[in-house]
Amino acid sequence: MTEYVGYIAMSLDGYIATPDGGVAWLDPFNEAVVADGGDGGYGAFISEVDALITGRETHQQVLGWGWPYEDRASYVLTHQEGYAADHVTVAGDIQTLKAAIEKAGHKKVWIMGGGATQRAALDAGMFDALRVFVMPTILGGGRKLFTDGQQHNLTYVASQTHGGGMLQIDYLIKD
Repeated sequence: MTEYVGYIAMSLDGYIATPDGGVAWLDPFNEAVVADGGDGGYGAFISEVDALITGRETHQQVLGWGWPYEDRASYVLTHQEGYAADHVTVAGDIQTLKAAIEKAGHKKVWIMGGGATQRAALDAGMFDALRVFVMPTILGGGRKLFTDGQQHNLTYVASQTHGGGMLQIDYLIKD
């Protein structure tokens, strides 16, 4: 059975990126975690992930940085017909991605990307767990963690603090 997980940082006011999609606001917090001698649990997290779901914009943004996910399968959520780019296993709507992921037998899939991608996966019942890092900053606007949609109830699992004043909160998602 495939496990679908989220692992994402947001500002205290609920934004994951600036209005133009920028994430440079995270750099000082990443530096604080590294200065504390850690990685916020990222190394352990990514070592278990064998596939990713991203939105098209996030996929293109990550390609611009240099693909850091090695040979992990990458499924891209898009409404753009025939979308093709480096590191794309399958592109399409959320149901197409879900079917392809389950057919491939992936064990742990990281749902990453913008609020529309997160919302599509959430509403499709794909999230099992969510790890949110709340950063001690207020962006005042930008791209939300989840775009608007239906309510989903979460079960609190744990929380812990990291360098730079970050708060990690772990949830299970049960509908």
